[in-house]
Amino acid sequence: MKNKFLLVVLSGLMFVSMPIQMYANATEDKSTDSLSTANVVSVYSEGLISNYTLSCSGGSKTVYINAAVYGNYTLAKIGFKNIKIQKSSDNINWTEEKEIPDQISENAMQKKLSEYAVSVDGRYYYRVVLDNYAKENTWWFPETQTVEAISNSVWVS
Repeated sequence: MKNKFLLVVLSGLMFVSMPIQMYANATEDKSTDSLSTANVVSVYSEGLISNYTLSCSGGSKTVYINAAVYGNYTLAKIGFKNIKIQKSSDNINWTEEKEIPDQISENAMQKKLSEYAVSVDGRYYYRVVLDNYAKENTWWFPETQTVEAISNSVWVS
């Protein structure tokens, strides 16, 4: 009887102490040429975020952001953080021109921005840099995931 009790306790301790990996890091499957305005960055990943897309286009002193992030299931929060508009005179060296407020949805599987307009100075190349963000809808130690994305570049007059 004493040995059975000891065996049950040890088995329980071993089970509780086993590490469990919930999610893996994001991995890129596809990339795009950063010089074309028609290209869309589309990446498939593992973890909370199943895939995301990012592109930008330009108008007269305006950059239009098109972005989408998709979760593997309904998440507590999903969207975009640290959204920055960068400019360059040579399409190589980039500096930050503007920062956009975070765009987050709650209790959703996806977040999209369609032709989100941002005023810029113009006469430069522009691109968008952001973090795709997701937070789990669990009570105990919710997992979060961020994956950086950089859009194509566009000339804005």
